[in-house]
Amino acid sequence: MKKIAFALAFILTASAGFSQQRKRMAKADMMTPEQRATLSVKRMALQLDLTKDQTQKITALYTEMGTQRKVKGDQMRKEAMASRDKIAKIKKESKDRADFKEKVGKAIKSGELKKEGLKRRRGKRVDFDTANKALDNRIEFQAKMKKILSPEQYEKFTKLQKRKVGKLKKKMASKMKNKKTKMSKRGKGKR
Repeated sequence: MKKIAFALAFILTASAGFSQQRKRMAKADMMTPEQRATLSVKRMALQLDLTKDQTQKITALYTEMGTQRKVKGDQMRKEAMASRDKIAKIKKESKDRADFKEKVGKAIKSGELKKEGLKRRRGKRVDFDTANKALDNRIEFQAKMKKILSPEQYEKFTKLQKRKVGKLKKKMASKMKNKKTKMSKRGKGKR
């Protein structure tokens, strides 16, 4: 009886934690790029002791970046939804699996579907152009921050960024590890 009560308590606690995390993520998605920029810059102002002029410049920079990121994300979501809809339509019209594969192949050849859109990206498989643009944007961002911040502030900023990236990598690694253990427990981990 104690084991059952303990198991129920654990399940309820875990589900409450996941529910709170989802609510936080939903609230974060509801924020505009300007709101996110404002919060980020205020945190940065506390850490780096920024002047009002620096705060305004960095807010403008972060808002611009956030807006670009939002536009790109919306575009990618729109393309993914269109691709999913086309695939669902083809699947509905198909008689069997072989017919479905044939119709998808024809849709790729005709340009209706993109081959890259069919497979989910896993790991670090990014094409050259995407990686090159991302690195160019990062270099441009760093150059702008270097102009805005004093040398001491910039040094502290880079240390904070490295620490932040390190934490994110650890978080992602633990998520991947948890995902793999869950899949192996279900028997789906091995292919």
